[in-house]
Amino acid sequence: MKTYITTGIVSSILFIVFFAATSSHTIPTTSILNMEVAPQVEGKITIDGKSTLTTELEEGNVVEFFKKCKTGNFPIIFSFDGSDLPKDDQGRGIVLFEFETEIYKDGKLLGAVKRKPMPFFPGEMLEPVETFDIIHLLTYAQGNPLKNEYPGKLEKGKYTIVLSANPVGATGTIEKAQVVVWI
Repeated sequence: MKTYITTGIVSSILFIVFFAATSSHTIPTTSILNMEVAPQVEGKITIDGKSTLTTELEEGNVVEFFKKCKTGNFPIIFSFDGSDLPKDDQGRGIVLFEFETEIYKDGKLLGAVKRKPMPFFPGEMLEPVETFDIIHLLTYAQGNPLKNEYPGKLEKGKYTIVLSANPVGATGTIEKAQVVVWI
């Protein structure tokens, strides 16, 4: 009987000492139990069905590239699926995306533009070239376009255009797309 009482007292003392020593390191269980699940997204951007498209502009004319995009030669498709998304009044999930365009010439970053976030429903959408700042950035790639032979004239080289869609208020990734333009 003495063994049980002694063991019980020692266990109680160890229990008290343990919690006294770790009280500053306790985990607030209420915050764990009340955690909200962050919206999740997964998707991609493609150009003409590919993650990388290569084309050539013989004359280096930005307007010619714009025309190819507008006439359907380079359709830009943005698609994504999501879970735990905020819902609109009709029960459809909605996510904000910030579109980003980066332009490189021969591997050197010339410019980048991030658009203010826009709301989208999950699914697949054909995006106009104006969703991104491709034409604007290419037009100003050589500086002031009015000092060139004509506005939008590009110097010879390799131009890489990287298109991104970054979720705002959600986690996950959207695969980037890129266009390689040789002049």
